[in-house]
Amino acid sequence: MRITLNGEIKECPAGTTIDKLLELYNIDKHRTAVEINSQIVPRSEHSSRILKDTDVLEVVTFVGGG
Repeated sequence: MRITLNGEIKECPAGTTIDKLLELYNIDKHRTAVEINSQIVPRSEHSSRILKDTDVLEVVTFVGGG
């Protein structure tokens, strides 16, 4: 299955959830916001939201600093 992650086409197994995708690409799931097809997905849905072929994801990682 192919998705677009932050502008790059990526492969992931069918049935992949947002949490599994973040794990697959070593993205800290505790410090991120995820948008799929221009819709923000609440963190409470990351473990149950299954990605579909051609989904477009934007993942933003928050960093601290001043």
